[in-house]
Amino acid sequence: MAPMPPHAAVKEMGDEIKRKQELQKWLDENQYSRNGILRYERIFGKTFVSTGGAETTSMLTKDLGLTPDMKVLDIACGIGGSAFLMAREYGVQVHGVDLSTNMLGIAKEYREQSEPDVKHRVQFHMEDVTTMSYPDSFYDLVYSRDAIMHIEDKRALYKNFYNTLKPGGQLLVTDYCWGNMEHTEKFLNYVAQRNYHLLNVEEYGKILEYVGFKNVKAVDKTDLMVEVMYRELADFHKIKDEFVKEFSQEDFDWIVKGWEDKIPRCKAGQQVWGLFTATK
Repeated sequence: MAPMPPHAAVKEMGDEIKRKQELQKWLDENQYSRNGILRYERIFGKTFVSTGGAETTSMLTKDLGLTPDMKVLDIACGIGGSAFLMAREYGVQVHGVDLSTNMLGIAKEYREQSEPDVKHRVQFHMEDVTTMSYPDSFYDLVYSRDAIMHIEDKRALYKNFYNTLKPGGQLLVTDYCWGNMEHTEKFLNYVAQRNYHLLNVEEYGKILEYVGFKNVKAVDKTDLMVEVMYRELADFHKIKDEFVKEFSQEDFDWIVKGWEDKIPRCKAGQQVWGLFTATK
């Protein structure tokens, strides 16, 4: 293949920088504004912005065999909850990356407040995971929670994950997926509004196999998600007065409506929560 002319390469680089800046701006000004993140944190739990917070993170990581000084790549690390938990409980080194400046700002604030054994095991960096460079055979675990639905080219992304894992390294991802049914216009509009790129659980698993992963398990965990969301919503109502004082009644109603919309979607099978594990 002929090399790309210098002016074309410069233009392509400029287009990529512009695309990244536009996505970053959209994330920070919409779903992941600082206020929006802090609202989410109050229902998910301190330092968490993913389903079930510390409860599901502990449950999902307990059987990974993590040992001190293993290296973990936390994709779309959010405000750091999983990274802090894994560093604290297992002594692993966690490299967290995210594109949202607001997410990273809060994560770094919490890192500064952490005890030394955690602080010095956790690092957070701004990266676009679709274009960043990945070291070969470097990490023991690639981990991500409820974030890759934002990315369209999952095959290329998971190939990078495969290459950056050491032989025998593990992958653990939870992500939003399509249910195997005809989708309502309301759900399709929701997906478009959030700029999600969804697959069904089976398609997701096949991508992992295609890029080379072994021992692939693609599991529909929607029942667990619904159970957790009911509990989160009940606990959130218990802190209503405190939350409204800190934020507003409008913010409280916004969170409640989000959960009350999501639970029926999941129970009806429109939206599915997939758990994906594999090894290199």
